Amino acid sequence: MTTITLDDSVVNEVIAVGHYRNAQEAVLNVLTDYVRQHKKEPSFFDQLRLTEDAADDQLALLFERNKDTGRNVELGL
Repeated sequence: MTTITLDDSVVNEVIAVGHYRNAQEAVLNVLTDYVRQHKKEPSFFDQLRLTEDAADDQLALLFERNKDTGRNVELGL
């Protein structure tokens, strides 16, 4: 747990502006919003990329064709 000392006038102003019930709720919401805004989420493209330490055979599997795909034969007996 971390102890932070804040000026009462600043806390009261944040409570009034943000319509919070108390100082704890105000500080918690302000810090949560700050983290949410500044946290860098990886883009969709970055999520699809292979990592730098990925093995070469993983990359090869992306381009390997399955020769049996589309060759299923159903006999209607």
